[in-house]
Amino acid sequence: MLVMISNRNTLEIRKHDRNTNNVWEEKKIKSILGYPVKRVICDKQGNIILNIGDIISFRALEQVNQANELDYLFTSVYRK
Repeated sequence: MLVMISNRNTLEIRKHDRNTNNVWEEKKIKSILGYPVKRVICDKQGNIILNIGDIISFRALEQVNQANELDYLFTSVYRK
């Protein structure tokens, strides 16, 4: 069976995927707020954003996001 997909449909699918990814990332971010970190998180210049045991806050999340270190932060959350 051959299915034709127009460029418009492809763009809508990509847009939906981006929205789904944004929702997923937003849920992940909300789930780590208020938890401590088990590793030091630094920006690109080496400045410490979060030290071991620091609690993840909105401000820290903004700084980590600007430093493109969210993936590292997600793996550094301490949960009992």
